[in-house]
Amino acid sequence: MDRRNFLKFAALTAAGFFLPEHVHAADDSWKLWDPPIKRPHLHFTEYETRPKTEVIVIHHTGFPEGDKDSTVEEIHKYHQEVNGWAGCGYHFLIRKDGTIEQGRKLPAVGAHALHHNMNSVGICVAGNFELAKPKHSQIESLELLTAWLCQKYKLNPMAEGVIVGHRDLNDTICPGKNLYRKLGSLRRRCRDFKFWDD
Repeated sequence: MDRRNFLKFAALTAAGFFLPEHVHAADDSWKLWDPPIKRPHLHFTEYETRPKTEVIVIHHTGFPEGDKDSTVEEIHKYHQEVNGWAGCGYHFLIRKDGTIEQGRKLPAVGAHALHHNMNSVGICVAGNFELAKPKHSQIESLELLTAWLCQKYKLNPMAEGVIVGHRDLNDTICPGKNLYRKLGSLRRRCRDFKFWDD
């Protein structure tokens, strides 16, 4: 399946038209394509490879001054200069317009969920979702990206502890009440992509 058809199926699924049962992990061509991810050149001071991937952790940027957009470059700079980290702690950032930007390389250990970074991927959605609601475009991109990660790592999105909010792991309100309440539907949408073997 070429990239155009991949994106066509992804768009149909995001619009509510679920993939037919025969479009399944048996079609290995699905595994050849990534979601549309912008990959800026970020310099990290160190990298450690993650030994396993069992959890996808959902975050928001949550800046207290209000609901705003952010770029992965801005977060990368903040995490290096203020937190003293190797660089952006998240693997992905989803902008207000739905653009997916890569932070850390996907195989690398992140810095986004204390005591849970060795087995998890971190996705951050730009905004403060205690104050505002995520944009529809952000939710569509989050569904596509999370479903792809479940397929890539052979995770069951409906299993307990696979797709979680940051607050499920640490003492925080992240990813904000208005995004956290959407995690149930996110899990179901990921299930309906049917990218993995039963």
